[in-house]
Amino acid sequence: MTIWLHVAFWVVLGVLNLVLSNWFLDPGLNLWRPLINHLILALLFYVNAWLVNFFLEKKKYTLYVFLANLLIWITVPCRIYINKQYLTMAGIEPPNLGKGLLFGAVATGYGIVMLSTIYQILVNRYAAERKAMAIINRQTEAELQFLRAQINPHFLFNTLNNIYSLAVVRSPKTADMVLKLSQLLRYVVYERKGNLVPLEKEVGHIRHFVELFQMRNEEPQDIEFIVKGELSGVNIEPMILIPIVENCFKHCDFDTNPKAFVKMNLTVGEGKLTFETINTKNDADQQKDRTGGVGLENIHRRLALQHPDDFQLETHDEIGVFKALFSLKLNP
Repeated sequence: MTIWLHVAFWVVLGVLNLVLSNWFLDPGLNLWRPLINHLILALLFYVNAWLVNFFLEKKKYTLYVFLANLLIWITVPCRIYINKQYLTMAGIEPPNLGKGLLFGAVATGYGIVMLSTIYQILVNRYAAERKAMAIINRQTEAELQFLRAQINPHFLFNTLNNIYSLAVVRSPKTADMVLKLSQLLRYVVYERKGNLVPLEKEVGHIRHFVELFQMRNEEPQDIEFIVKGELSGVNIEPMILIPIVENCFKHCDFDTNPKAFVKMNLTVGEGKLTFETINTKNDADQQKDRTGGVGLENIHRRLALQHPDDFQLETHDEIGVFKALFSLKLNP
């Protein structure tokens, strides 16, 4: 694309030169004069671009100014000679021809060098910005991968603890629980590599998580997961809701409170996904707050990297209950 822009520039400049020269030069002479002039100007343009890169951009200002002026004044006599020859052959010798040709050659020479300098500086700045953005993108992606990787061990340890509890009492649920864990790990390992997954898969992942948690208990716990709205066609980043779910189960007081509960409501509509959770908790038990998991800080950092203006994550730590409200603007 850049090459064709250069070609177009010189072609347009040449056509303009031909149109202007046709007023006083024979068409045969008029074809070769601008061609030779353009070759000299092109040489001036690209050699100066090289000088910009190797001297001006390296802050060798005095040397650059000297070489750029030297380059211009080397080409000036050549262009004066060429233009004078063609004008003489055409029988055109106005008064002060030498001064006019000198002025034209110097003016166009400095004009081309100035244009070349501005162009090369802009190209260099654009390249530097692209390089900087590429580095930032690589750093962002590396941080996202690191954050995603943090979730998986936490989730795995929690689930293995559940399976261990069943294995200790030799529960017949152990085999089914291992099978469900393998399904979940397949999702974690393969789906998280992509940027987006269908929301239906993420919801299915949450349902499997709840089933695994329920299987460790003799009696079903008060866990409610309600989904409203149309999920098909909606894509989100994988493993973005599960930290909120894990946070509910990690801090819920199922072990000590017979009335403990976890309520989760996911709604899709009006271009937005909303996920609300509420769980009971034991305010006297601070141990859970000091151990394991990356929880809500993780999800907040991930969303801040990829959706800085499109999400909200609010938490309310009240007496006996913890609430979380997450909303994400969905791209059409």
